[in-house]
Amino acid sequence: MLEFLIKEYRIKLSFSFFAVLAVLFFIGDSFAVATALLCCFMHEFGHMIMMHIFSVPISEIMLYGGGIKLKIETDRLYSKKSEICVLLAGAAVNFLCFFIFRGFLTQLAYTSLILGLFNLLPFKYFDGGRVLRLIFEDSASVYMNSAYRVIRSVVIIVTICLIIMLLYKRITNISLIITLIYIVISEILC
Repeated sequence: MLEFLIKEYRIKLSFSFFAVLAVLFFIGDSFAVATALLCCFMHEFGHMIMMHIFSVPISEIMLYGGGIKLKIETDRLYSKKSEICVLLAGAAVNFLCFFIFRGFLTQLAYTSLILGLFNLLPFKYFDGGRVLRLIFEDSASVYMNSAYRVIRSVVIIVTICLIIMLLYKRITNISLIITLIYIVISEILC
């Protein structure tokens, strides 16, 4: 793992980050991979802007095979409302980029849109799933906790159906299928 400081930010680059990039550049369109990486950086920059607004210190920025992760000193330094704002800021920047670039940089615009929508899906480790958990976490109501479990279960079932449909229709976007399978396994096991 490579580590260095840029101003007050500790940057960590995992071997898995470079391995995934190498595989993607090898099997995919280099411009598409670079565009997706740029959209990921813009997404995380949205989180960072909102963290700065709410005075949430970032202890490190980690680039690894699964993406980019911003770490803070403790689990909760700020209110639920501000945490939800921070979580939604990444997708908001992606949507803003879509509206700005859709007329002339269409690949950047649509990649940004897809990334923003994907991150809002209610999976546990995505921004949408974390927002959903925050909404339901203080709820003592059995009904609200049941609603949370039902939402998560429906999303897992729909994702499994999507995987089956992609395979049945012989859609060979292998990275999408692997990603969806990984998400379902992590949702069920974790």
